[in-house]
Amino acid sequence: MSQQVDAVVVGGGQAGLAAGYYLRRAGLTPGTDFVILDAEGSPGGSWQHMWDGLRLFSPATYSSLPGWMMPPWDDARLGFPPRTHVVEYLTRYESRYQLDVQRLHVVRAISRDQSGSRLLVQADRLELIAKFVISATGTWTRPFWPTYPGASAFEGRQLHTAHY
Repeated sequence: MSQQVDAVVVGGGQAGLAAGYYLRRAGLTPGTDFVILDAEGSPGGSWQHMWDGLRLFSPATYSSLPGWMMPPWDDARLGFPPRTHVVEYLTRYESRYQLDVQRLHVVRAISRDQSGSRLLVQADRLELIAKFVISATGTWTRPFWPTYPGASAFEGRQLHTAHY
């Protein structure tokens, strides 16, 4: 049986949480009127997979999601906020706005339903029918490898940041 909702947000990282914030602000109820689906088992988007030494390239005050400023990072010795600070912020943001992210759902297909007026979202163990779908997926699980002149002749090891 398919659940009918107004909107489905695919991805529970930064973009998905921001979309959820604005859907709530528009009067929609998380889990009832809209659903955020995420393939990850815990909050934090791709930040939870990044290397330990990664930091934001700007102060916390310039890296906030809508509605709630990222708490400041005050360690002047280490510079900008580390990965763990970002993951904690995203986790708390999701909870603060009760966005009810449904986890461990990999979206496999999006198509028109039989009437042609709505979208059928098929995920692992879940099927939704929605008026709108917001794609807020990142590139972490499907890294892009650009082509460039001479790449086939390069004999060294090439490593994508997703596998660092």
